[in-house]
Amino acid sequence: MLMEFENAFSSPFIVPVAAMIMVPAIVAVSKLSDYSTRKLQYEERMAAIAKGIPLPELPPMPMRSSFVNLQIRMGNVRRGGIVLVATGIGVATFFIVLAWILQERDVLSGAAAAIIPFAIGVGLLIDAWAQAREIGSSGLANGL
Repeated sequence: MLMEFENAFSSPFIVPVAAMIMVPAIVAVSKLSDYSTRKLQYEERMAAIAKGIPLPELPPMPMRSSFVNLQIRMGNVRRGGIVLVATGIGVATFFIVLAWILQERDVLSGAAAAIIPFAIGVGLLIDAWAQAREIGSSGLANGL
């Protein structure tokens, strides 16, 4: 039984299993930390009220603006598209050069992974182009 337990840690699956356990554990610890911080703040406020000490101002709630700057949104979409297209080209170039250096054709199959960011980037650029046409045709070019 002890021998099987020692072999479990030399398994190639230990890293993915540990990663799958670590992600929910980090989320749980974060939530517990938030809870304890809020509980401590609540207890401090209740103690201050009991002693008659004036309470400090609460921090303002973050306001979500209903105003969306279309120019900024379009720029962010365009920027993301450019980054993803460049990433796809970079990954494909990496695998092509690696296949050329190693003289191994099978490495070129890694270049197929570049299709994913490249396609998403092209989609974002098409979306930015459509947003630009939409802004231009609706007369909202002043950033409203």
